[in-house]
Amino acid sequence: MNLPCIRQLLRWSIPVLRQSFALVCLALSSFPAVAQTDLRTEAAKSAGNTWNVTIGVQVGAAPAFLGSSDFRPSIRPTFSLGRGLGSRWLSVEDDNIGIGLLDGANWRVGIAGKLLWNRNENSHAALRGLGNTRFGGEIGGFAEIYPLSWLRARAELRHGIFAHNAVMGDLKLDAFTRIGENWTLSAGPRLSLAGKDYIQTTLGVDALQSARSGLAIYSPGGGLLSLGAAAQVTYQWTPRLETTAFVQAQRLVEDAAKAPLVRQRGSRDQLSVGLATRWTIDTGF
Repeated sequence: MNLPCIRQLLRWSIPVLRQSFALVCLALSSFPAVAQTDLRTEAAKSAGNTWNVTIGVQVGAAPAFLGSSDFRPSIRPTFSLGRGLGSRWLSVEDDNIGIGLLDGANWRVGIAGKLLWNRNENSHAALRGLGNTRFGGEIGGFAEIYPLSWLRARAELRHGIFAHNAVMGDLKLDAFTRIGENWTLSAGPRLSLAGKDYIQTTLGVDALQSARSGLAIYSPGGGLLSLGAAAQVTYQWTPRLETTAFVQAQRLVEDAAKAPLVRQRGSRDQLSVGLATRWTIDTGF
């Protein structure tokens, strides 16, 4: 990444981070400091504070593109780095990449990021004539608070880089519990917001695209993108090996649901399922 790109990245990310920190200040003024349930096993709590590398693989099935009614199999590696074994904070499969910067008894804030893969119009018959979207990402901040020991509220605010030029937001509420030393369950509702350029890039249809695809010209605005819910169950085989099964259901709303691509060639209902396995390695440092 060259210097102009880095400058542009900082110009976008700093306001987003400020807004995320403002969310934390509001939350901390509203909720008492009740420490959340520590999700680590007893073995993890007593482990040394050395650096640990966690590697894994996630396999599953998800819509072929935003608004698609067809599933596409997926497989991707996972990676994380942290001190100590495990984390006392809840982590769910639909969380984006996050790095905690500050935390208290029942809250934390940090940097959030997301990769966006390019979409090729030749990858699916429904996309023919709509052109390709670019590979890129989103960067911003997240804020988490635990108003109850078993309840997590998380907000993310991100800005697109290269793939689109819009502000994106996610709100999540998760109830969770640990059953014995091996099982952890969590579930809760989801709400996603998207700026105009994101919905235009993924679901809009300009005059040329209309002529090539046969879909009507469509110029959506920004706002509420989807409503949904997610649930997962994690089994820890050992303090360093775990497997998670997850499901996420979303329903596109407002301008996203009205898109011709969705109404004529896809579906408002979006379902994702998957299985992830992770192994944690102690570096000894």
